[in-house]
Amino acid sequence: MAKDTLVIVESPNKIKKISSYLGKGFVVRASVGHIIDLVTGNKQFPLGVDLEHDYKPKYRILPDKKDVVQSLIDAATGAKNIYLATDMDREGEAIAWHLKDCLESTGKPIKRVLFNAITKAAINKAVSNPGELNEDLFDSQQARRVLDRIVGFMASEQLRHFFGPHLSAGRVQSVAVRIIVDREREIENFVPEEYWNIHTSLAKPANLSDSFVAKYGKKVTDEKVAKKIKADLDKDSYVIKEVISKEKNRNPLPPLTTPSLQKAVGGRYGFSVSKTMRAAQSLYESGLVTYIRTDSRRIEPEALKEVRDYLTKKKYKVPTKPNIYGSKGSAQDAHECIRPTDILQEPTKVFLSDEHQKVYRVIWERFVASQMEPAIYDTMSVTVESSSAHLLKANGRTLKYDGWLAIATDHKNLGKDDVQLPPLATKDKVVLVPPKVKAEQKFTQPPPRFTEVSLVDELEKKGIGRPSTYGSIIDKIRGRNYVDIIKKSYHATDLGKKVVDSLTKHFKFMDYQYTASMETRLDKIADGKLGYVEMLDEFFIPFQKECKQAEAHESPDYGIKCPACEEKTILKHGRFGFYLACINRPECKGTLSVDVVDGKPVVKKPFEKKLVKGIKCPKCNGGMCRRDGQFGPFYSCENFPKCKGSAKIPFGKKCSDCGEELFMTIFYRSGEGQKKLACMGYPNCKHVEDLPEDAINDWVDPVKIRPPKRKKATKKILSASRKKKKKTK
Repeated sequence: MAKDTLVIVESPNKIKKISSYLGKGFVVRASVGHIIDLVTGNKQFPLGVDLEHDYKPKYRILPDKKDVVQSLIDAATGAKNIYLATDMDREGEAIAWHLKDCLESTGKPIKRVLFNAITKAAINKAVSNPGELNEDLFDSQQARRVLDRIVGFMASEQLRHFFGPHLSAGRVQSVAVRIIVDREREIENFVPEEYWNIHTSLAKPANLSDSFVAKYGKKVTDEKVAKKIKADLDKDSYVIKEVISKEKNRNPLPPLTTPSLQKAVGGRYGFSVSKTMRAAQSLYESGLVTYIRTDSRRIEPEALKEVRDYLTKKKYKVPTKPNIYGSKGSAQDAHECIRPTDILQEPTKVFLSDEHQKVYRVIWERFVASQMEPAIYDTMSVTVESSSAHLLKANGRTLKYDGWLAIATDHKNLGKDDVQLPPLATKDKVVLVPPKVKAEQKFTQPPPRFTEVSLVDELEKKGIGRPSTYGSIIDKIRGRNYVDIIKKSYHATDLGKKVVDSLTKHFKFMDYQYTASMETRLDKIADGKLGYVEMLDEFFIPFQKECKQAEAHESPDYGIKCPACEEKTILKHGRFGFYLACINRPECKGTLSVDVVDGKPVVKKPFEKKLVKGIKCPKCNGGMCRRDGQFGPFYSCENFPKCKGSAKIPFGKKCSDCGEELFMTIFYRSGEGQKKLACMGYPNCKHVEDLPEDAINDWVDPVKIRPPKRKKATKKILSASRKKKKKTK
């Protein structure tokens, strides 16, 4: 069975190592990531999804992958079996399904193989137990992709429609920007509160050099009170009222998941999320660590035995039973934690680049330390009483037993409680020593702005996105003008605030809990507990309505009510000019014909036309009215649109080249329109000159006041008919 078996992985970097493990009977090729995606620019299916027929995706082979697909088909033609060995997550499953679709025409048996690490044992075990593709996992990925396409297309169009070009929104990206904007506003609205720190330096009379600091125990917010307490303490005598000494355990940290890896490496070495994940991916492809996209803390029994044996051999104490760590509620427990594939490959014995070495060290140390005993501290809590009955507190601790900190040495960093107090007992007398009593005025500080590490932590806490997407989310945020990064901190820009306010006002997907619940719904699809169509209906039907309402409510309110239902009206522009339409359109058909004066709509009076005396239409000899067009003012026939006669308006100045009249026109050669005088003898005479500065200019550019038109694709999506179906699972 092993002869002529084609094994397809995602990354070309895996080919050499996997080939060496499988031997001559196998041919290993790579898809180089995704080979298929939703179509774009399709007139019939603008989203690449058939909304009216169960959200059926419309796929295409990516242009730069056509040669890859053909090479895989050629390789499959000469093979007896095809094994799809793409990654274990949803994206990997989707790639496997797309490969299956492309290769089914070869008529060869297609199976799925899964491995959590690129080691000889893991690879051989996987190919010895091929299975079937997971349709539920694929549906979950498809649902996510369709959701992201719908929101990205429609919400971005919403922003561009009202705020200008080059703006974009995303189902998760925009919520992440909201986190930054909300924090920015917390800081802007923060009102500092005064408080006072009062502390004393004390020592036993027999050993004045062995001093300690005791802090006044109550909160003090008033300067007069603080000065009164300091005055008391300056003249008081002191006695030890209580001493509590006990041992405290500090338990080891759990093994790493994707977000905790990003935070650990970022906190220790200052790596960005993308940099960390690139290095970790390389370590995985090199066979040094297990799969790196996981939110599970689970450890395989074989790995537990291996690490406990290693620790025992190295003379470290291990717990009687292995340390078991539960995963968080939203975690998918399909994978294992991130760990080294061979515990004997100590960081000092593996030759890697500096970047890869640091990431590997964090993974190795965190995994080994997770199976060690707790660190033990001797702690002391002391209460000091002054003669005027003021109570002061002092706390200290010293490390008695390293435990897991013997491996995870970076976590030994001293904190505020890592001080050693002198030997003290109840009723001991202590005295003030320099600097004696200090009363310091302080003010509460606003919450800090997010750094990349703290933003990952916040995304994980709120359940926004999945760990494997955090890197791309942050990259997208950095690439927009929605935030500024100053000294590694994220500052929301005015544009970011405006965009977030608009989206939050109209769209439910901007709500933290709602977005987190969407991730849970996607998990249910992956688990076979929720149907693809049902889940998308739950989102799209309300979202479609939100898009329609957003268009109406973002438009300015000109104070002119609908003639049919007296609701707000929206300024629109059609083939016959400007008009006001009811906000409840299409349910209400109310409209009003208007002219735009000084950028505002004015309702037209019936049959009123301002005809210019002495000017006749060159086509029908009717009267003519002055109008403002995109290229300047002009005369238009009073019988428009039946008669489309028009004429240029003389400016009152002759052409210096040919003697014809000049007229005002607009040139759009470099962005903003430039007002010029041009010869009426065009094209025979092409004379152009600047408009005099003192010229009376009452032309209003209709392009600037005309409401932006919705794309035909957007209108098609908004009009798509969907009705909720009964639950399928």
